[in-house]
Amino acid sequence: MGTRSWLMLVAVGVLLLLALDSFYIVNETEKAVLKRFARVEKADIEPGIYPKVPLIDDVVRVDGRLLTHDVPTQSFLTAEKKLLNVDAFVTWRIADVQRYIVSVGAGVNDGLAMERRARELLDPRVNEALRNQFANRTVQEVVAGQGGALPDDALDPSAVNTEDLLNGQSGGGDDQPKTFSEAEAEAGANAEAQAADDGGEPSDTAASSLGDETDQREKLMNSVAQEVNAATLEDLGIEVVDVRVKQVDWPDQVRGRVFDRMRAERARDAAEHRARGREDAERIRAAADRQQTQTIAQAYEEAQRLRGAGDARATSIYANAYGKDEEFFRFYRSLQAYRESFDSKEDVLILSPDSEFFQYLKQNRGR
Repeated sequence: MGTRSWLMLVAVGVLLLLALDSFYIVNETEKAVLKRFARVEKADIEPGIYPKVPLIDDVVRVDGRLLTHDVPTQSFLTAEKKLLNVDAFVTWRIADVQRYIVSVGAGVNDGLAMERRARELLDPRVNEALRNQFANRTVQEVVAGQGGALPDDALDPSAVNTEDLLNGQSGGGDDQPKTFSEAEAEAGANAEAQAADDGGEPSDTAASSLGDETDQREKLMNSVAQEVNAATLEDLGIEVVDVRVKQVDWPDQVRGRVFDRMRAERARDAAEHRARGREDAERIRAAADRQQTQTIAQAYEEAQRLRGAGDARATSIYANAYGKDEEFFRFYRSLQAYRESFDSKEDVLILSPDSEFFQYLKQNRGR
């Protein structure tokens, strides 16, 4: 193959590359910007196929869908100076693609690199907003919302002390704080119990309490999202759709002591319930014994009354029978006495021969 053929082949290849680089495609899930010599010529391009100048124009594509980012766990102080570990996530999307590429890209045309950079820029803004909101609320308000169903001692403020944490100590009082999941579960159980007492339907009070709790948490998250969105939309071209807290927990420095105090409180509750059960058992047992004694006494009284009535009737019958024929009655009673006296061959009876016991044996007729 000669030089002319090689040149023609190279020319065809160059023309083919130029032809392939003379158009670009924007997908429905993407947002794109057309740059020419590092200057934005066309921004926020709709999905479709578009022409461009080969080797001069450059297309920068970014993900236009709703994205989710887990914010690293951070520790925040509440209004009562209690340290809490907060794990949150943020959902965001690109609202102004030109501002996003200029602010976040910093000369980089790789969409994934821009996304990583955007997450790094979002983290401090989200943490700052969460820190501001937590600093204005107590632990109970953070967990249950303003006016939530938690009891006053559900989360004991003395359980966690900032100065003790800074010194590596756990601090704490005598009362055992509940964890946040237990506190929420207790609030829900109280609402369900109230609903059961009202005939299976949630009461207006319980529904209002849970509704207020949800509204306050919604307001907290909306305040964080609005505060972050106000900064990122103008500076980075990013719209923060929502910020949510996944988990709130005590720091590792005090978690062990908190769980120990939880176990101690549960042990005290169990002992109290057992003592109350024993008391109820003794009361029920005493009532049963008293009822048993009363029943036996009444039965004995009734038996004695019936026995006395039977004896009286028997005596009356004997008296009537004796009065009708006294001689026959004496004879009959003597026969019974003979039968009982000589019932066994081994029986020995020593009597005087003149005794009246043998009067019916001595003579053929009684007197």
